[in-house]
Amino acid sequence: MDLPPSRYSPRTPPETVSVSKLNQMVKNTLEINFDKISVVGEIANYARPLSGHIYFTLKDSTCQLRCVLFRTQQVHDYIHLLKDGLAVELSGQITLYCQNGQYQMIVSSLKLQGDGLLKQQFLALKSRLESQGLFDSSHKKIPPLFPTTIGIISSPSAAGLQDFITTLRKRYPICRVRLFSSPVQGSHAAESLILALQYAQKDPDVDVIVFCRGGGSIEDLWCFNSEPLANAIYQCHKPIISAIGHEKDITICDLTADLRAATPTSAAMQIAPDINDLKEKVDSLKKQIHTLTANLIARKNLALYQLSSKICHPKTLVHKYLFQLQDIKKNLILSATKMQNSAMNEYRSIQSRIAPSLLSSVIQHADLTLHNTQQRLYKIATSTITQKKITINAFQSQLEALNPTNVLKRGYSIIKHNGKILHSSRETQLKDSLSITLHEGKLSALIIDLE
Repeated sequence: MDLPPSRYSPRTPPETVSVSKLNQMVKNTLEINFDKISVVGEIANYARPLSGHIYFTLKDSTCQLRCVLFRTQQVHDYIHLLKDGLAVELSGQITLYCQNGQYQMIVSSLKLQGDGLLKQQFLALKSRLESQGLFDSSHKKIPPLFPTTIGIISSPSAAGLQDFITTLRKRYPICRVRLFSSPVQGSHAAESLILALQYAQKDPDVDVIVFCRGGGSIEDLWCFNSEPLANAIYQCHKPIISAIGHEKDITICDLTADLRAATPTSAAMQIAPDINDLKEKVDSLKKQIHTLTANLIARKNLALYQLSSKICHPKTLVHKYLFQLQDIKKNLILSATKMQNSAMNEYRSIQSRIAPSLLSSVIQHADLTLHNTQQRLYKIATSTITQKKITINAFQSQLEALNPTNVLKRGYSIIKHNGKILHSSRETQLKDSLSITLHEGKLSALIIDLE
């Protein structure tokens, strides 16, 4: 890193300063130019006094650097692993301890080097976050079945990003993809990932978020084992899918996310449906709806036919009773005629066999009987005809009441629109043409107001 140019000119005598001021000037210069830096090396002279701060020397084959890790910056997951000879990667600020004039590094974060140590650190962090409930399935959100916009947090050059996009375009091309760029490897990648997640969460169009990265070593994927990143994922109100590395690569991000995909390609297959499958399902549903509709119409038509066959118009009933009345009248006349003829034949037979005096008496009695019979027949016929007339008059009254022409005589009218009788103003719109039938004549009208 380049240092700022000195304000002293070789030809200008330097200002005389005290040791304290000089050390302070050097300290300021170091802190300005080495505010955030990462350095790797091996721990030596490890010490942790009662204050709880950790002091040690970071060295390589030729040089060494004094370091301090204050108690407030320590993470208990790895404290018990620290010892002399341990390879670590430190991030922090270079400063000068003015009292003894020795420069040192104030460590803000520490990462262990080596697969075995990193795995121990990972397991310790995993156990602690699990006890805090960050992996609890009750907090997992379900991704939408049909996402409209997917927010991808990844590096534009990350392995697996193109696989995700290619698979998504083949399966569900109507979905939009929005990239929130961030490094996916390195000491400061976790901070960038958290910032990208915040942007994706605030985007109103994004309804699901995907962390996307190809495979790599445990060191390459270490930024996804960040505790602040895990807390940011846990607090996010949108569904998050983790598609990091290969199936064997497990990170804290995978465990905290709402859904974990083995690979970026697998994530694209899980996050969106196959449009071809959707088309087939829609076609199948259309056929089912068509079949159900056809069957329903057939059943309704059958029910309508059966019901209409039971309905009889009052005019038909009147005609039926008129025919019955005529048959009864004919039968009465035939019966009366037969009775009269039978009586006359019997009369003649008796007349030929009895004496005139007796015959006269019998004739008188027969005449009386005949007269009485005729009276009874007349009364029966009259009563029957009267009852049938009453029935006919009742049906005629019903017909008259149902006759729309009589209703029109009382001042009512029939209003039609497109040949259909209207029952409500809601069946029309402004400027519709109407046909009005009166008792005498018809009218045409145009709707200018609706209430």
